[in-house]
Amino acid sequence: MWKWETENEPKGVVVIVHDLLEHHEYYDELTVKLRRDGYHVIIGDLPGHGQTTRVNKGHINSFDQYVERVAEWHELAARYDLPTFILGQGLGALIALEAHRQNKIQSDGIVALNPLLSFKQSFMNRKNTILTSVRVTSDEARFNLGIKMSYFTQDKRFLARYEQDELIVDKVSYQWYKTIINQMKLTSENMEEVAGVPILTVMSNDNQIINPYLSAKYIKRTLSDDFRFTMLDSEEHSIFQRENIEYPYYLMKQFFNAQLFSIGVIME
Repeated sequence: MWKWETENEPKGVVVIVHDLLEHHEYYDELTVKLRRDGYHVIIGDLPGHGQTTRVNKGHINSFDQYVERVAEWHELAARYDLPTFILGQGLGALIALEAHRQNKIQSDGIVALNPLLSFKQSFMNRKNTILTSVRVTSDEARFNLGIKMSYFTQDKRFLARYEQDELIVDKVSYQWYKTIINQMKLTSENMEEVAGVPILTVMSNDNQIINPYLSAKYIKRTLSDDFRFTMLDSEEHSIFQRENIEYPYYLMKQFFNAQLFSIGVIME
């Protein structure tokens, strides 16, 4: 886990939770922008990802491992005694929503970027075919998830990094897959229990990893007094790993400013 403090007058703290297969280093540019705008940033690698471990790469025993890790990060953020926000991309957004549903964290706002609430049907069909044709000897047996890194972004800079990155998760365990599928269903069916927290959701309409319209249907069930939703005309799953991030970043800044104003931090 890393803490990056702003050199300006701090307005709040943003906890960034990365997506499946990747790790925290792909949010370096976003971290720089947030710090420049007056936010401390707390970020780390989820269990089974990045630098956390090589033995259990692509594997978890329980989704609670994710929730507890993010709760730890949020606890550190709360120590600043500033407004706190959770930014989750894909899997990270699912974790953020579930952590709030379980009341493990109470942030001042969630930024849910293409939340992993439903896989694309074509992906599910392909993956189920693979699982039925492969003999699974144990819950820790690994297989290729079948998600191309080009589904995340078309930005050549990031695609080149993916190819050279040994920390990218190339295979996941059967236990990981079952856990994620079950958690998506549980969180989606109980979204009304995510209540009282402002939410900004940004999705891509031609996403090849999740079903954006079904995921949108689920997340709109949250009982939030301030719910904002934008569907981008894009096939890129990663909202901040692309050539042009100015518009989604603007949406996020406006969302943060609105929450800070309601809290009384921004008076003008």
